[in-house]
Amino acid sequence: MFRESKSAGKLPCWELWRQDDNGVRALIACFEDRQEALDAMVRYESRRHKQTYWIEKKSATASSLPPSTSG
Repeated sequence: MFRESKSAGKLPCWELWRQDDNGVRALIACFEDRQEALDAMVRYESRRHKQTYWIEKKSATASSLPPSTSG
């Protein structure tokens, strides 16, 4: 999911965020590919919880990325 970029260690990072019904926001995962992030968001939304999900694009270094979710 993450590959080291040749441009100074910078990676595109599509962050998947969640906000629950109490207004608490949490970063769920970062994805190198936007479509992977959108697919993960759809999986979370299909659970029908009272939560809001969205994607934000960030630039991050490999060492600053949170763990990703898979499958």
